[in-house]
Amino acid sequence: MKKKITLFASILLAGSAVYAQKYDPIKGALLTNNITEARKLYDKESANEKFFSKPEGYIIKSYILAFDALDSAKAADAEKNREAGLEAFNKYKELDPTMKDLDAYKNAPYQLYASYFNSGVADINTKNYEAAYKKFKNVVDLSDLLIAKKINLPGPIDTNAVYYAGVLAETNKHMEDAVKYNTRLADLKITGPNYEQVYQSLVRYYAGKNDDANFEKYRKLGKELYPQSEFFNYNKLDFAIGGSNSFEEKVANLEKIVTATPEDYKANLALGEAIFEKLNRAKEGEAKPANAAELETKMLNALKKANAINGSELQPILLMGDHFMTKASAREEDMRNAEKEVDNKGAKATAADKQKFAEAKKAYVAEYAQAAENFEKAADMLGKVAQLDNVQKRQYRVIAGNLAQYYFFIGQDATGANKTKYSALEKKYDTLYKSMK
Repeated sequence: MKKKITLFASILLAGSAVYAQKYDPIKGALLTNNITEARKLYDKESANEKFFSKPEGYIIKSYILAFDALDSAKAADAEKNREAGLEAFNKYKELDPTMKDLDAYKNAPYQLYASYFNSGVADINTKNYEAAYKKFKNVVDLSDLLIAKKINLPGPIDTNAVYYAGVLAETNKHMEDAVKYNTRLADLKITGPNYEQVYQSLVRYYAGKNDDANFEKYRKLGKELYPQSEFFNYNKLDFAIGGSNSFEEKVANLEKIVTATPEDYKANLALGEAIFEKLNRAKEGEAKPANAAELETKMLNALKKANAINGSELQPILLMGDHFMTKASAREEDMRNAEKEVDNKGAKATAADKQKFAEAKKAYVAEYAQAAENFEKAADMLGKVAQLDNVQKRQYRVIAGNLAQYYFFIGQDATGANKTKYSALEKKYDTLYKSMK
């Protein structure tokens, strides 16, 4: 049995060798650019499956189909011919990694390259970006081979092909591919009016990934090549804030920076400010976030951390004061409504009515007390400023007014020493408030 198998294999091999001679007339026609004759011979010989017993059969097939893909008279079949041509060429490379026959058939990959490039540009012009991206991936692969084999393209890379592939990858949200293509261009310091976005894309990407080394690498490279561009002066925090497409993305980006650099005052403050805006300055008609309690905890932690890092800065304290003041105002409305209900019922007010009012008042005072705690710290800091600017004066006056109101309110129910204390504080802040008109 073993001998029969060996003999059978030998017969097949010999048959293939004989059949391989059928390639030569086709090759000769192609080398003399007689495509009509080459196609006629190919159509005849390729009907026999033995034609594809050797890699050369596939490179011939690829050559014919690639030529047809560029033939304007066969435009309707261009897509089909292009895809089948690339499939045949890939099969050729698989069967013969050395590609020893490529020199004779070098127009096969070059015509495929040209066909994919032209069709990809046409897709861009019709805004069919996903289709264009798929084609330019093939363009880059083919251009790399053409450059490596020194066929028609100079090196070290086809900058136009790689540029289009990178832009289209980013447009279609294939960011890992975009980084791959853009990195090839950036590491060669390719420059020009259209290429600035290559470096910008890499900077944005690594800012979002919190990759300090690569962020700084491409930011400095961009600054070197485009010194007039303000973009490359931005820091990672700027990108986390300005480069985010949504509130959730902004918070996530800022949290990454805070986690990586917990002692960064600006990052902690920015995180606190972003959440403060969402919780306290919502757009008209905007619903309160479902995770408001979770966000409040993140905000307060960030602002407290910022204050701990730099206690001489006023902003974290002001934001916490304003936040609790906003909450106190909401509780005040609840308290006033409960109080009005008790007053309207008079003697008919039930114990439950009175308890509701007492609890609403307690909640109001609790929020106001936290606002007052932060406002007093801010008032103390502002009181030590030698020369207040107009913004600081307005802040100081608002703070004084809120504190005067707070001590007046809690002083109403106070007795003994506390009443005297609260009365003095109310007078202190009321006088300050009036003096700053």
